[in-house]
Amino acid sequence: MSKIVVVGGGFGGVEFIQRISKMSKNVDITLFEREGDQTFRTELHKFACERIPPEAIKIPLSKILPPNVKLEKVAIDKVDLKGQKVFANGKSYDYDFLVVAAGSDPNFFGIPGMKENALSFWTIDDAVKINSRIKQIFKDVKQIQDPAERQKMLTIVVGGGGFTGVELMGELMEWVNKLCKENGILRKSVKLMIVEALPRILPNIEKEEVVNKAIKYMNEHGVEIKTNSMIVNVTSEGLTLKSGDFIPTKTLIWSGGVQANSFSNLLDLQKDKRGRIIVNEYMETSDPHVYAIGDIASYVDKSNKPMPGLVESAMQSAEIAAHNIVATINGKEKRPLNLNLHGNIVYIGKKYGVANIKSIGTFAGYRAIILKHLVNMQHMFHAGGFWLMWKYVKEQIL
Repeated sequence: MSKIVVVGGGFGGVEFIQRISKMSKNVDITLFEREGDQTFRTELHKFACERIPPEAIKIPLSKILPPNVKLEKVAIDKVDLKGQKVFANGKSYDYDFLVVAAGSDPNFFGIPGMKENALSFWTIDDAVKINSRIKQIFKDVKQIQDPAERQKMLTIVVGGGGFTGVELMGELMEWVNKLCKENGILRKSVKLMIVEALPRILPNIEKEEVVNKAIKYMNEHGVEIKTNSMIVNVTSEGLTLKSGDFIPTKTLIWSGGVQANSFSNLLDLQKDKRGRIIVNEYMETSDPHVYAIGDIASYVDKSNKPMPGLVESAMQSAEIAAHNIVATINGKEKRPLNLNLHGNIVYIGKKYGVANIKSIGTFAGYRAIILKHLVNMQHMFHAGGFWLMWKYVKEQIL
């Protein structure tokens, strides 16, 4: 019986466990996930802006894991690679294979004041803080008479124009309409802004014309988008761009990039400059007993194309890791990763989205929202069956 320890109960970790459990009955699996639930992170922006309840982004691991998997709701304190042991909460756990699926953490890129003054947007706790801050601002601003101070409070900036930043802004622009009505504040007095260092937002959407449709839609809903605008300093009073321009604001939400989860610091393995664990085409690390999958893995294919930090990447790398561990146990041939990414869909609020799908093409509008729901429902059915798919429908569609 081979002992396998999995770190992280996200998309990759759960996919790995479900796959390897079907491939082999001779594995003893222990999953370390401190939260005890899987967080549906791609929907976090909806929760932050009160469109869905907290339970809608929580998937109970106990209901989707095979019954023989041991779930440990504690954090690993230490890893002994030579002895093939992990340590947590005063106990040690032996392993034959360690699978690291711990995901990523926000990357502040060393920007002065960013970590201290911006609101990061990565976890449920982050979403709660964003929700609380914005609601409090709309209550407090009614007592402020100074026009400059009022404007500073009513300026909300999202740093980063990738998928996460755009989806959050799409949700914010609709939620702000509601908050203005509830608090008697003119909508035109609120400034919403995306600040992006690159020449354009949504760099993973191939067709620029579709990105321009997304920009036009957000502009029509009161969102200003500043590209080629690198943030170089952040204080409690605002942010400074590389151009020297200063944007006064009390609310900067940072979604400008990620790095490896801090768990990688416990591992003496080869890593890239963002702390991600370097893997080969079999998802093996520099230690043959350790595999890494998903966001924490750094993989570059033969054409020098890096594996992107997407749900599909996590799922496909998990499948390959499961296959290759079973192949190693049974003395069979391993299989390399051949990423087959189907595309991306980005929400911009509840009524509009943009999509870049390999088999369909690139398009914008409400049909992108419908397609996104279908994709999510398919994932839910794959992960937990009909009950989980119906849970999604009840909480996010009906």
